[in-house]
Amino acid sequence: MTEKEFSQIRGFVLEEMKKIYSSPTVSLWFEPMKVVALDDKSVTVTLPQNRKSFVEAQYYDILREKLSEIIGFKAELVLISEEEYFETYIEPEKEPESAYKMRFNPDYTFENFVVGKSNQLAQSASLAVANDPAKLNNPLFLYGNSGLGKTHLLFAIVNRIRETHPNFNILYVTGEEFLNELIESLAKKRSVAFREKYRNLDVLLVDDIQFIAGKLTVQEEFFHTFDTLFKMNKQIILASDRAPKDIDNLEDRLKSRFVMGLVTDIQPPDLDLRVAIFKRKSIDMGFDLDSSVLYFLARNITTNIRQIEGSLKKLRAYTLVTGQRVDYNVAKAVLSDFFANAKSEESTIDRIFEYTEKRYGITKDEMKSSKRNADIAAARHTTMYLIRKTTNLSQSSIAKIFNKKDHTTVINSISTVERKMLNDPGFEREIKQAIASLI
Repeated sequence: MTEKEFSQIRGFVLEEMKKIYSSPTVSLWFEPMKVVALDDKSVTVTLPQNRKSFVEAQYYDILREKLSEIIGFKAELVLISEEEYFETYIEPEKEPESAYKMRFNPDYTFENFVVGKSNQLAQSASLAVANDPAKLNNPLFLYGNSGLGKTHLLFAIVNRIRETHPNFNILYVTGEEFLNELIESLAKKRSVAFREKYRNLDVLLVDDIQFIAGKLTVQEEFFHTFDTLFKMNKQIILASDRAPKDIDNLEDRLKSRFVMGLVTDIQPPDLDLRVAIFKRKSIDMGFDLDSSVLYFLARNITTNIRQIEGSLKKLRAYTLVTGQRVDYNVAKAVLSDFFANAKSEESTIDRIFEYTEKRYGITKDEMKSSKRNADIAAARHTTMYLIRKTTNLSQSSIAKIFNKKDHTTVINSISTVERKMLNDPGFEREIKQAIASLI
């Protein structure tokens, strides 16, 4: 395999880790890794010596799992230090590209964003902002379910503005990063520096802005940051999984400001758009698929673009390892587990909701709502716990099912159920029986 192909696998791993862990965690522990060898039994990864031991102790299993998913078979993970690898095999390579370039991924452009009815308005609005910042659509608010292309559009905006306005001061952050940075600045008494950083921008992009909901100090700071930039005619772009009016525990004054410009959603892609996305992304990955494969994939993968990317990664890994061209029969065989797992998980989640609806007398919609009375909360906790124990969904993915802004709600729910199981043997037996029937 070539260095480029190893780099592609590494990139796929980083994308998967970003779905599970925070950006600082991924940046610190996973971005320094390199894939250096792959055969039919194992994959070899290098890390700096000061990272290797910790990753081996804390993240070995999840790293092996994600690598196996990407290359298409269960492989052993061999972790070695960069120093050991360089001394034994090769001379040190050139330094990796800058963190700035890695953060603003040049691969996310308007040119490779596939447009259809479900995302046309969002794309055109984003392009208008990128071509002429702070003239139209300010602020621009994009919303939609996870995996539909919001972040792609944000990065496309960044990359276009960097081309046309190279002197612009641009910052992309997530709502979580804004929160963490504010907390750190307050703890270290550096609030002045924090404000100077955020209020002297030409363009501010905040992904997952719903994360600041319910956090009064953070909302207060963001309100003043927003107002300062807006009054200075600077461009603000926000993205969320919900429309402003639907974000619980978000101050009304922020909601009113978020809708001052253009608010537009991105819907799940229809069949024709999914076919086009499959085709475009497969070409970008270095392999082309015939129409029978494209339509087979598009008919079976309907949820979001991340699922599309996941299936293509698996097919690409298969071609890298075997050298075979992917046809309809190969795609069906290679992705059989992929489709089965997806359908199985959906079915399991449906059965869990049926179980908790019957046990607690609480509807699915009530469990997904923001209501916090005791009965609804108990049903919600149990449902989250059962989903976590019977599926492969991450805590963040479970949180999204319940329209929660982050995974802390899931963590708390699991802890609550576990405490009750310890103190209530009857409840413990019931939960274990439920798990056994669902697996």
